[in-house]
Order: sequence, then C-alpha cells, then structure tokens
Amino acid sequence: MVSPVAFGWINTVHGTPGSESYALWQNAVGDYPALIHDLPEILSFSRRGSLLWHASPEETDHLFTTRLNAGETVELVDHKAISRLEPHLCNVPELAVFSVDDIAIDPIRLAGTLLNAARARGAIVRFDETVWSIETKNGRIEGVRTSAGLIKADYVILAAGPGTSELAKQLGIDIGMAMAPALLLRYACSTPFIRHILDGPRVEVRQNNDNAVIIAESRREDNQGDSPESIGDRFLSVLADEFDLPSPLSLISAEIGNRPTFPDGMPRCGFLPGVEGLYITGGHPGLILAPYLARLAAREILHGEMPAHRFPSS
Repeated sequence: MVSPVAFGWINTVHGTPGSESYALWQNAVGDYPALIHDLPEILSFSRRGSLLWHASPEETDHLFTTRLNAGETVELVDHKAISRLEPHLCNVPELAVFSVDDIAIDPIRLAGTLLNAARARGAIVRFDETVWSIETKNGRIEGVRTSAGLIKADYVILAAGPGTSELAKQLGIDIGMAMAPALLLRYACSTPFIRHILDGPRVEVRQNNDNAVIIAESRREDNQGDSPESIGDRFLSVLADEFDLPSPLSLISAEIGNRPTFPDGMPRCGFLPGVEGLYITGGHPGLILAPYLARLAAREILHGEMPAHRFPSS
C-alpha cells in the first residue's frame, strides 16, 4: 500500500480545472467534512490551511484566478500576510494563494481511526495474513485465500494499491495499472515552526503535530540515480535556506511509494468484467479519493446504485 508514504494533503490544487479528474477531486474533497463530522478525532492529527506560490508573482496570480474561477475558496495574500502566517519563512514570496479549507492528515493515524470505526460497526479486521489468491467457482467469486485459509465471500473488493494489479492478473484481468514513484522524507524536529502546508518552487513541506517535518518529492529523471537518503540529506540544506530553523533537524526516514495510476489519469471504481462479484476501487491520489470512492462502492454493491460518474473500464 502507498498510504504510509503519502504526504496527506487533501486538496484540488494539483488538478486541472475543467478536466474530468478535477471534477472528481472536487467531489472527493467535499466528502471529507462529513467524514470528520463522524470521526472528529481526525482533527487531532491534522492541520488546516495551505500556502502555494510559483516562481513569479504573475504565475501565482494566474493560479489564484484559475482556482477562484473554479469555485475554490482561496485568497491571494501579499508578502506581509505571508510573513504573519509563516513567521519562520525566510524567502517570503510577494504573493501566495492561501486555501483555508485545505487539510493535511497523518495517513497512518487516519487508517487506524478508520479501522477502529469499522470494528465498532461490526467489521472483522485481520492482520498478519498474506493474501495468496482470489478464489472463484463457475465464474463467480468464492472468497479470498490467505496464509490462514479461505475466507468465503459474496463480493471481493480489490483495493490493495499497487498489489491490486497482481491480484487481478491472477484471474487473467489486466487493469492497466502503472506505478508512479514518489519520495517522502521525514525529519525529527523538537520545535514547531511551520504552521500550514507550504508548496513553493523548491519544496512541498508541512509539519506534523508531533513536530516531525514532512517533505514530498516526485522522483524525477535528474534524481533517479540518487538514493532516497542522499536526497533527504540534500533537502536539509534547502530547509536551512528556506526557513529560520529554531532547532536542528535530523532525517528519520526517506521512503519511496509507488502510486497506482492509470493512463487516463482517472481512478477505477466498479465491477470488473469476467468474474461475477469482483469489484475494484483505487487509483491516485488515493488518500484524497478514498472516502468518496468508498461511498460509491458501498452504494453500488449493497444497493445497486450506479454512480453518476461513470469510471473507465479496465
């Protein structure tokens, strides 16, 4: 699964307004307030508000106009306001786009919260088992075979991130999934100094409630030969340039996550052809889409409700 190596930013800023995927992201982000209302403990490991800016004020202003016209709740803030919002930022840009509704969530703690909520509602959660295969009989799902034996089921939902493709291939189904690697860096810090999610030309960074500093970095061609740890060490100097650091930082981990993607940039959510009772849900960005896709899947499987959004066939 990619989730433990996710940056955790719930947003639409990296989408393209007017595109099909952007409309989907908007729906997905809109599901988070209801999730937090049902599980308010999520607020204890999340942080609100983001500041995003480009290399020039003109580019940032264009970004603001585009987002505003797309219906997002954004504000264009100047140098003085940015310094007030982020007093430890050294290279303060002239302009930035401030989104008060954006939220960053610790994905590991979110997963634990969701599993506990599922248990409280009667779900059986099983750990320390390896899924070996999806079992079928006469063209229909029979269950899932794990290292502990066969779990019989009427339906099986493939939602295993990168592992989804392998499980589907065992049944002769190619879902067309590809992997897009990304790097997540974690640094130990004893003092809070970043108040919001920050995304500038040099760094995409936030700070957890435990003061750990988190950086997301896509794996580009110019850093393919570098080890994750060497990139993590290099970003220490970037952070020292960008911030007035109140205390030293030290690299905790540098992990690569393979994000499950599809050629059209859309996720997959629906029954797969060829095996009755086999359902798929997943794609990138998984953390953003998870509550929305889960709601659509539950309605379709339990009540036969076809989602208004038609997902591409795998």
